[in-house]
Amino acid sequence: MKVALYLKVALMLLLMTSGAVHAETKKEVSPREAYIRANYTKYEYKIPMRDGIKLFTSVYVPNDKNETYPIMFQRTPYRVAPYGSDKYKPRLGPSEIFEKEGFIFVFQDVRGKFMSEGEFVNMRPQDAYTRGKRATDDATDTYDTIEWLVNNIKGNNGKVGMWGTSYPGYYTSVGSINSHPALKAISPQAPIADWFFDDFHRNGAFVTPMAFIFFDTFDKQRDGEFAYWPEGMKSKTPDGYQFFKSLGPLSNVNKDYFHGERPFWNELTEHPNYDDYWKARDVLQHLSDTKPATLVVGGWYDTEDLYGPLYTYQTMSKANKEEHIKLVMGPWYHGQWNSEKGGTELGEAHFGFDTSEWFQHEILLPFFTEHLKDAGESTISTATMFET
Repeated sequence: MKVALYLKVALMLLLMTSGAVHAETKKEVSPREAYIRANYTKYEYKIPMRDGIKLFTSVYVPNDKNETYPIMFQRTPYRVAPYGSDKYKPRLGPSEIFEKEGFIFVFQDVRGKFMSEGEFVNMRPQDAYTRGKRATDDATDTYDTIEWLVNNIKGNNGKVGMWGTSYPGYYTSVGSINSHPALKAISPQAPIADWFFDDFHRNGAFVTPMAFIFFDTFDKQRDGEFAYWPEGMKSKTPDGYQFFKSLGPLSNVNKDYFHGERPFWNELTEHPNYDDYWKARDVLQHLSDTKPATLVVGGWYDTEDLYGPLYTYQTMSKANKEEHIKLVMGPWYHGQWNSEKGGTELGEAHFGFDTSEWFQHEILLPFFTEHLKDAGESTISTATMFET
């Protein structure tokens, strides 16, 4: 479901009309991508973690060397493509105004995904601090990457911010666990908090279509490092309702389609109740000491991750003594706050103004410039809520 949404957004971006053209491919690109190509230089690195595993990382550095820049950092299991130092993303920041403002943008394939080494574990328990100095988890990988970035990327000002939506939102929350001193601001957006509640169980019932469609490709096992999405199963019908109606018991999924090759699917079905397996993967238990300034973002009409932002904010704001945890809840579906000129309406509901653009200009950019560029104290409220 999430993958389909991201691919749809990417396709829309690629189809945007523009007079700019790639010299090497003759492909038309948007004015936004043309600006990125003209004003940023891309580098690629394999950054070593404390256990020797190397994580693939893309870095986009402003060409203007007259000032130093903070780092905007995103970790993702969904690919940092395109790969190749001459191939550029069509968008870098949470919105275009971030690229015009000027940051060093960093994107990383998480451990075990795509071009990064190691083993990928869904919602990996964050317990490295209990297992010794060389033990790793998503929090230590974040710390080690930031340590490398601030010491090796020229022109950075020593301050780092993280953001991400959905699974990258989870990795943003995780960045606050025993956080690196340079990590000054984070924005977990629709973050997964506890996957038992966030996506796969609705009022106690297992949501078979969502889990099946998502893990068909996302959880398919790989052989080494690769830059492409794995190919999923071949559906017997394009009619999703009929497909799942005819699927039968869950045992048919492995029997007829997955053949035991989706390990997290197996774990999902082996743990139908909220047991110790799920409790170990609940990231909320680790968010009691959040040092970076935090802006949690969610959408009232997000069918994937409404639980995540609300409980992430509740946990952080109750457990932390300082009032540096803020919440934004808008009238959005999953990730709609990231859309360009797309926050005016949802279905037949019209909001009277572009809520996404307003959020990007009035909340998100001021939040990061305040904490990463010392651009003055913002007037962002503790909670900014859209009332329908």
